[in-house]
Amino acid sequence: MTDALRRSGEERKAAMERNAAALGIDEALVSQMVDTFYARVREDDLLGPIFQGALGEDWDPHLAKLKDFWSAIALGTRRYNGRPMPPHLRLSDRISEAHFERWLGLFRQTVDELMPNPAAADFFYDRASMIGRNFQAMIFALNS
Repeated sequence: MTDALRRSGEERKAAMERNAAALGIDEALVSQMVDTFYARVREDDLLGPIFQGALGEDWDPHLAKLKDFWSAIALGTRRYNGRPMPPHLRLSDRISEAHFERWLGLFRQTVDELMPNPAAADFFYDRASMIGRNFQAMIFALNS
């Protein structure tokens, strides 16, 4: 890697860290958000059975991966190295737009309750909305 690319990456990470700090977002908050949100997902009548079918009772590895994912998005960490689309594509015959709407509604409820300010809630909600739209576009394009 060239020095310019390394510096660019370091500058981007520093900017993300400054933004997260300004919003009051840290690792503990990301962890709390993931735990709270997915506890709600597990209990949800629509979403719970989908996740139960995909994960069974072994949620710990999934939650750890999701914490790494959201930490990468919010804090610029580089712990997440997965590919989120393939597992979701495997569920394409079992999920609908209603599932995405419920997922996003529960997510909004969670960030509104947990984030230290509306800007932090909007930060997460905006990214979740974008991710959801991208997933829907891919999943439902395959089913059409």
